[in-house]
Amino acid sequence: MNYGQVEKEALALIFAVTRFHKMLYGRHFLLQTDHQPLLKVFGSKKGIPVYTANRLQRWAFTLLLYDFDIQHVSSTNFGYADFLSRLMSSQHRPDEDYVIAAVCVESEAKAVLDDTISNLPVTHQMIVAETRKDPVLQQVVNFLNEGWPANAKQVADPDVKKFFARRDGLQVVDNCVMFDDRIVVPSKFRKRIVRQLHRGHPGMDRMKSLARSYIYWPNVDDDVEQFVRQCTACAEAAKSPTKATLESWPLPDKPWQRVHIDFAGPIHGYYYFVMVDAFSKWPEVFRTQSVTTTATPNMLRETFSRYGNPDTLVSDNGTQFTSEQFQQYCRANGFTHLRTAPYHPQSNGQAERFVDSLKRGLKKLAKGEGSATLEHMQTFLSAYRSIPNRNTPQSTSPAEAFLGRPVRTTLGLLKKPVPVTEAVKNHKQNEQFNWRHGAVKREFEEDDLVYVEQHRRNAKSWIPG
Repeated sequence: MNYGQVEKEALALIFAVTRFHKMLYGRHFLLQTDHQPLLKVFGSKKGIPVYTANRLQRWAFTLLLYDFDIQHVSSTNFGYADFLSRLMSSQHRPDEDYVIAAVCVESEAKAVLDDTISNLPVTHQMIVAETRKDPVLQQVVNFLNEGWPANAKQVADPDVKKFFARRDGLQVVDNCVMFDDRIVVPSKFRKRIVRQLHRGHPGMDRMKSLARSYIYWPNVDDDVEQFVRQCTACAEAAKSPTKATLESWPLPDKPWQRVHIDFAGPIHGYYYFVMVDAFSKWPEVFRTQSVTTTATPNMLRETFSRYGNPDTLVSDNGTQFTSEQFQQYCRANGFTHLRTAPYHPQSNGQAERFVDSLKRGLKKLAKGEGSATLEHMQTFLSAYRSIPNRNTPQSTSPAEAFLGRPVRTTLGLLKKPVPVTEAVKNHKQNEQFNWRHGAVKREFEEDDLVYVEQHRRNAKSWIPG
């Protein structure tokens, strides 16, 4: 309080800079003041004037730690810094721009004040005062004192009509409208009351239970429910909702119409790229050490060159499948690429289920031999493709559903061999060959003596046989 005006203005600068030290230190900033003499003290390029008071010199040394430029701004244009002391409604200026600025600042201050007041609790005295001003509650008070109409149709105001069904439980106590032992809240305070009920973010049902102990207005439960549904904090911390109904993939009509893909592993240093046909459950597996975006389309090209392109390709959201290069590959080959929901592997259950079967199968085959080999993978695929699957049409094996025939395995040796029928001869081709080469039909009997042409070391000779 004993400082001079220059020292007071200088102290304001020191306070501001040191207050925001963490945000200003090491950065270049602009320091503005409406006190022009400070430019000589803190902004002189010739150094600190020797005739400056000791206190100002100490402050000047403090500001040497910072990188700033100091600038003078006239008081009329400095409202955002000192509007509390200068831009009051009682200080009118002839300058129209100044008056507009003062009104703007006053409106902003009023908005901040209203927001602060809205967070204060509602008291009984406030409700009494607002009840006298509320037109709806005043009509309710008149009806309570003079008697309600015979039916609701005689009540003109729709807001007052909402109280007609509760008229037997309404009464006036201490200049407030009461519904049984609950106070009827004027419309002005209803949102504030709901915020007050939701202060600890209780659930919807507990808020209703708490409200029924203190307050009442028409549709109070609906207002509580709507407020809780719009609370962002409650939504972010809420539990996962009840599961929605299951929507399975549509059943394809033919093989290789929809293919599910996924990567399994790493298993003993290798990844397994899995492709499963949704119709026949026919699997294709690649053993690889690369899971890059470039390697993935190469494995797909190799498979699609044998069986053709599918209509739809389903994958998860791995980086190999979400890259622009992979999307371009899908567009160039004319099939639709669908990605499943993030963190929901059940959406790609066709591939995920086979991945689980593959891991278990390789683990069983490689038991006691260390890591699974390529031969183990081929053994597993051979067995899987030939075993009947209850999820295929007619519960056939994947090979029958995909290739239209069962694949031959060593188990086929258990059946009696079927005699091979003689092939139909192409008589026209035979006649053309015989005529061109002058062929003569020969017939041999068992134990006939013949000569046989023998080829050995690029030389041929006739030997008896």
